[in-house]
Amino acid sequence: MARVWPVSTRDSRSRRERIIRYRADRALTREQAAARISAYVYGNIILFAALVPMTEADAAHGHALQVLAGVAVSTLLAHVFAELIGHNVREEKPLTLGAIRHELRDAGPIATTATVPALLMAAAWAGWLPGVAAIAASDVYLLLRLAAIGLIVERLRSSRVSPRTLLAGIGLAAVAAAIALLKVTVSH
Repeated sequence: MARVWPVSTRDSRSRRERIIRYRADRALTREQAAARISAYVYGNIILFAALVPMTEADAAHGHALQVLAGVAVSTLLAHVFAELIGHNVREEKPLTLGAIRHELRDAGPIATTATVPALLMAAAWAGWLPGVAAIAASDVYLLLRLAAIGLIVERLRSSRVSPRTLLAGIGLAAVAAAIALLKVTVSH
C-alpha cells in the first residue's frame, strides 16, 4: 500500500493561490499592465467587428481567414506604431530597439486574440469544420474574452476576483460588443 504524505498548509495555500488568485508577473509595471489590457480590449473589439459580417461562404473559401489575418496584423502594426509615437513624445529620446521590443510585447494580446479565430477559420477553409460553426465559435470565443476583461484587470492588479468583477466583465463585454457592432454598422 502506498503511503500518502500529508500536504502542508503552506503547499495547499500556494496551490490554491495559483488556481484561484492567479497573479501577473510582479515585475510588470502599472503602465505595462495598462498597455497590455488596452491592446487586449482593442484587439478583441476590432476582431469581433471583423467577424460579425462574415458568411459561411467567406469561411469556406478562405476569405474569412484572410480578413482576420489582415485585420490582426494591421491592427498590431498600427497599435505598435501609435505607441512608439506616444513613447517618443513621453521620453523625448530617439527610439531604441529595446523600446520597439517593449511595445511589441505590450501589443501581444492583439496577436493572441486572433489565434483561435484564425485556426477556426483555417479549419473551415480546409473543410474540417462548417463555416457557420467556425464563425459562431469565433464569436463566442471573442465574447468570452471580452467578458473576461474584469478578471484580466484584477489579475494584472494582483487583486482578488469578486462577483462584482465578474459582473463588470459581462458589462464591459456588452459595451465592447456594442462598439464592435457600431463599427460594423457604420463601416458597411
